[in-house]
Amino acid sequence: MSLCADLVADNIDPLLRSTGLSELFLGGTILALAPSLPEILNGVQFARQNNINMSIEIGSSVAVQVCLLQIPILVLSNSIKDMSFLLVFNDIHLWSVVLSVVIMNYTFIDGKSDYFQGSVLLIVYAILISMFYFAPPTTVCL
Repeated sequence: MSLCADLVADNIDPLLRSTGLSELFLGGTILALAPSLPEILNGVQFARQNNINMSIEIGSSVAVQVCLLQIPILVLSNSIKDMSFLLVFNDIHLWSVVLSVVIMNYTFIDGKSDYFQGSVLLIVYAILISMFYFAPPTTVCL
């Protein structure tokens, strides 16, 4: 999996140069959504069938899977084969994670969901994506 991610990262540079998109925006949209697209579609399908609890569980389990499984595997594979994988979080990453955790905690408090909470989650996602789009380029401190 980490080798595939390295291959995608090598081939994404021409796209970044030709379109002028930032790395934050591309990583927050296409690269983040592509691997978890089946789970997202299943969550939407369960939500359309009025099984909101299952939909929310699917949506949150994707984030838990990334945090507890995929990132540690990437770090361990980098120690086996050096791929120059740096795990650096800047301010925009930190505050987007804090905002997402607060909003998801608010959604999980009562165990129910309605159209208002769903629209708030979509608006927060639109705000995060626009924040990544308009963010200035970052510099990495080593």
